[in-house]
Amino acid sequence: MQKKSDVLIIGGGIIGCAIACHLADARKVTVIEAAGLCKEASWAAAGMLAPCAEMFHHLPEPMQRFMFKSAALYDDFIAGLVEDSGVYINYQKQGSLIVAFDYQESRLLAGLLERLNKADLSVEIIEHKQLRLQQPGLAENIESALFLPQDKHVNPRQLANALISACHRKGVNFQIGEPAVSLELRGGEIQSVQTSNEKYFADNYLIAAGAWSGGLLKSIGYNFPVRPIRGQIIELWAQPQSIRQLLHTSGCYMAPWPDGRTLIGATMENAGFDKNVSAGGVAKLLNAAMKAVPGLKSATIGQTWTGLRPDTSDNMPIIGATPVANLFMATGHFRNGILLAPGTARLIGDLLEGRNIANDIEAFRASRFID
Repeated sequence: MQKKSDVLIIGGGIIGCAIACHLADARKVTVIEAAGLCKEASWAAAGMLAPCAEMFHHLPEPMQRFMFKSAALYDDFIAGLVEDSGVYINYQKQGSLIVAFDYQESRLLAGLLERLNKADLSVEIIEHKQLRLQQPGLAENIESALFLPQDKHVNPRQLANALISACHRKGVNFQIGEPAVSLELRGGEIQSVQTSNEKYFADNYLIAAGAWSGGLLKSIGYNFPVRPIRGQIIELWAQPQSIRQLLHTSGCYMAPWPDGRTLIGATMENAGFDKNVSAGGVAKLLNAAMKAVPGLKSATIGQTWTGLRPDTSDNMPIIGATPVANLFMATGHFRNGILLAPGTARLIGDLLEGRNIANDIEAFRASRFID
């Protein structure tokens, strides 16, 4: 007898696991993962939950709205995961700083301040002298900064472990080390997924394979523009730490952890599926970090790594239905996969339950890439 799931998810990263955990309360869920659960972009992430800081990049309004909605779910998301899994998750709410070195960068901060004020978001501009009191380790030539108290930070590896544990407790069937090779399309629906080992069957199928999502869809004739963007990250160790909260500069971000680590990231490189750490990438990040925080010159370099973040041609995710009746997508979250995980899980759950979410999901539909 063929074993059949209600929902089969291809991809066991933070997005796929968050969706599986959300759906498993009422559905039989199988997750097919080619490598290891949450071991790609999810494991490489720094864990910033910073929708206010992301507004610096002039993201489209639907994307901004989605980021804030997902961020608002995080308190309950973390509490539920800790209860369901028994796994501790370091979840911090210390806010973040964006700093400016010169007049031009200060003007950019002023523009961000105006946009945040229009959105009725709490924000504070900090001038030179006050900044030294709040963050003593910053370079003397930093002119000003914005303090964004709503931004948060989560340990992404603890989050991943909690999600995986919660999924196991809810009965999610994980098939690990089985790359999905092709989709069998017949009669306008997906009939099965062929992996390197066997076929799997379900009522509904979801592609959540991050930067690898596009390749599988080509097996049924669709070419969605999902590509990997390499992000290199450096781990520094210093005691005492030079910074106390998330810090954003024009050249890097810095994420401090209580154990003495500070993560410096991340490059944005269109380098295909190359996961190597480069000398140029490391030098660029270190120079930017030490420019802002001179005390990091004495820090010890720990590990370095890369993550391949799934981007799309319009820099927004693909979430929801496809032209195939029982095939759905949740990919292309770029550098906000950790932030958008609970929001994406909620959207997919509502979609499968037939709830009206047209206004929330319209901008992310796969159909925007189909002629």
